[in-house]
Amino acid sequence: MSAEDLEVLVAGADNPSVIAEVIRRTGEDVRGECTREAILEAFTTARIDMSIDDALPAAQAWRPDLVVHDLTDYVGPFLAAACDVERVSHTFGADVSADMVQDAEVRAAADYLARGVRWRPSRWVVDICPADLQVHGWRAPPGWLPMRPEAHRSPSTSQPGNPKPLARRPGVLVTFGTVYSDPGVLSPIIRALSQHDLSLRVTLGLNASPCEFAVDSEFVSFEEFLPYRELLEGVDVVVSHGGAGTNLGALTRGLPLVLAPRGADQAGQAERVAAAGAGICIPHDAFSPDRIVLAVNEIMRNSSYRAAARRIARQIGDMPSADDVAALLVN
Repeated sequence: MSAEDLEVLVAGADNPSVIAEVIRRTGEDVRGECTREAILEAFTTARIDMSIDDALPAAQAWRPDLVVHDLTDYVGPFLAAACDVERVSHTFGADVSADMVQDAEVRAAADYLARGVRWRPSRWVVDICPADLQVHGWRAPPGWLPMRPEAHRSPSTSQPGNPKPLARRPGVLVTFGTVYSDPGVLSPIIRALSQHDLSLRVTLGLNASPCEFAVDSEFVSFEEFLPYRELLEGVDVVVSHGGAGTNLGALTRGLPLVLAPRGADQAGQAERVAAAGAGICIPHDAFSPDRIVLAVNEIMRNSSYRAAARRIARQIGDMPSADDVAALLVN
């Protein structure tokens, strides 16, 4: 973020620390199958306990006029209330976790009260979900502001990153995010796909290196962190874990997806893409590398998936830009 000319105040606990603390408190790892109690602990009590003592002094010293936070962050709302300023809640996809969010807000309110701060509702809700992906029966909340999602790109002040060119078409991007990109999971997928006439671009996540993948093919390239927009260059299909940001970034370019959810809200987000016709969702209990290959081939064969993805891309293009929404918020 500092490369994008933003002032960064680092305060509070990072995700690995919170995950470790939740394991200590509950005995459960929220990166896999776990109870609702463990998830609530991770998003509310544990993160609040581990973050507020560092984050609040930083916020009070900086004196914000507005706090923007994502829908499942409960440090931001605390800071807004403690600093007596308005806040903006930012969604990250289809509203597939409404019940969980409601429970988390109740729990966070109790955590706040124990620290002498009262829960306040957000003034605005910035929503990046296009209509065709939203859950059935959804209603816009008070202060709803739609905003166009965008695949992350290089800052305008720097040269864009350049992934290795794909050796042939069709091109497939294989990306399972930063948490779920275990070489033990991805290697069988990559080997299965590499046996077909495809070029593969594989993201390494936070800590993996190419030597950890049991794959030997001139048609497979590995990429360390690059902005998502650059990774999508030359790609025809995205194979992913179903994270909302990954889904939306691909759909901004009209690219269909094969989705194999691993955890969090990924199953719900992936199901919405499949329901809209823009991809294929492979449930966790039905997952296999061969199923991934069959799904990729089906998307290549059946043009309806790309047509649906392009329809959603047009919807996204019609949504208000981030600049327009930001101007409304600050004025």
